[in-house]
Amino acid sequence: MSPTDPIRLNLFFEALSDADYERVRPLLVRRTWRKGSTILGSDDPHEGLFLIETGRVWVSKRTSVGGETLLSLLHAGDYFGESELLDGRPRMSNAVALDETVTVEVPKPEFERIISASPQAAQRLAQVLSVRLRGLSQHFVRQVERLGEHHAHEIEKLRRLSEASTIVNSTLHLDRLLGIMLDTAREIVDADGGTVYIVDEAKQELWSKVMQGSDLVEIRLPLGRGIAGYVGSTGEPLLIDDAYLDPRFNPEFDTKTGYRTRTILCVPIKNKDDRTIGVLQLLNKHDGVFTTDDLELIRSLSVHGAIALENARLYALERQSIAMEKELNAAHNVQMSLLPQESPRIKGYDIVGRTKPAQWVGGDYFDFIPMNEGRTALCLGDVTGKGLPAALLMANIQAILRSQWMVGPTPRRIMQRTNKLLRQSIQEGKFVTLFYGIIDAERHWMVFTNAGHENPMLVKPDGSVRRLSAGGTVLGILDDLFFEEDVVSLEPGDMVVMFSDGVTEAANAQNQLFGDKRLEAVVVEHRHLGSAAMADAIEHSIHSFAGDEPMRDDVTLLVVRREKS
Repeated sequence: MSPTDPIRLNLFFEALSDADYERVRPLLVRRTWRKGSTILGSDDPHEGLFLIETGRVWVSKRTSVGGETLLSLLHAGDYFGESELLDGRPRMSNAVALDETVTVEVPKPEFERIISASPQAAQRLAQVLSVRLRGLSQHFVRQVERLGEHHAHEIEKLRRLSEASTIVNSTLHLDRLLGIMLDTAREIVDADGGTVYIVDEAKQELWSKVMQGSDLVEIRLPLGRGIAGYVGSTGEPLLIDDAYLDPRFNPEFDTKTGYRTRTILCVPIKNKDDRTIGVLQLLNKHDGVFTTDDLELIRSLSVHGAIALENARLYALERQSIAMEKELNAAHNVQMSLLPQESPRIKGYDIVGRTKPAQWVGGDYFDFIPMNEGRTALCLGDVTGKGLPAALLMANIQAILRSQWMVGPTPRRIMQRTNKLLRQSIQEGKFVTLFYGIIDAERHWMVFTNAGHENPMLVKPDGSVRRLSAGGTVLGILDDLFFEEDVVSLEPGDMVVMFSDGVTEAANAQNQLFGDKRLEAVVVEHRHLGSAAMADAIEHSIHSFAGDEPMRDDVTLLVVRREKS
């Protein structure tokens, strides 16, 4: 044996005599692996024990959500692959060369002979396995602790956001709202000062109202000038640790007042059409600099702020109306402006959404929410009651849902968090039914959950119909709710029809309801039409059935069809 033979010094051969090692050595198989190459993959069959002569090996396990969890990092002198040789089960982890690595493989028969013939070798193997198991146990305990801390942090953020959203939506008075938004934002991130600006598109300016002495005066600055102007013109948030090192910073305010701006957090306030309608700028965090967590909180708050600003601005315009009819008509316009003005353009899909309130304003809601990785959320809901109170609750639901997709990636988690936020502001006895589905246009499936809403219909080209029923109870009644989640594949020609109860509960002069069976018959009969034509056919059938009877409830439809190639 060479005195410099590194394999002789491997942990596995520690208990072998030199004579036994010399007998085994001709049977060993040496291989060189390039950096990043997979030595052993999960489920790969192998017939030997791998000893590391040089280099390092990363052993990991792929999780169900696509990530990799590190199990161990092995160095020269370590070995791997012993578990599969001992229990005969398929390999469950991946072994990847972290550097250029040389391994020496002990064939399975020789491994078994050594373990059987040498109690000392078997004992040493057991010791190594015990050490690794202890290490893994400690590793997973630390992971659980970190996960617990992360969840506690997320819950605290959710609580703070819930409280902030309730406060921001507490007024329709624009001047008061600007102050409430600023005070709320300052409090949740511990900022010293700041300003909420409104975009004046006609003049290409930002404007706001600030206190000068005892007077509330209006200030204006051009879009594109300074930090706020830059964010207003680009729609991109900024997180600045040192204002004076940023060339976009305008020190004019500091020069006039003697104030010293250190750190800045500035986010756009965007409406449902992704148009910047305002800017929220915060200055000088009391303890250090603004963080990405602060940015996430303020961006979520800005979603609620955008809805509140839109409502406040529209209310300020319409409150001049004297006649009740004009006020109701204005409220109808506000509600319709909050709903999508056009359908999403998703390659391979034909999508249509529409609603007709039974009164001037209604409580039905639908929305299309663009997400990451080619996914789009489809929502259709119904709040209790009718008229302006129902419409205001609908607007609150819209704001909550549009802020929640950044926090949780699945319909079930989004529904649970939406219920927690809704419980902070909903009146006793009020509730919301909601269907929430996410379409993946690349994988052609939809994952969904349903909070007590009418079960949508999935109709196949052959006329078969499936009701999408997985979910749970209505929102806003209980604090802690559990929702089931399901996924359906969308094949070419498949159509999903989502609807409110105003469709099935439309009544004729004999007080008969249109009902599920009539709706299903219409859907099956017209299943080969496009989405808009399907919606037209349903509405025509409802009105033909009801005759001259007025609609008792809002009629809302959302139709999705996967186009045939």
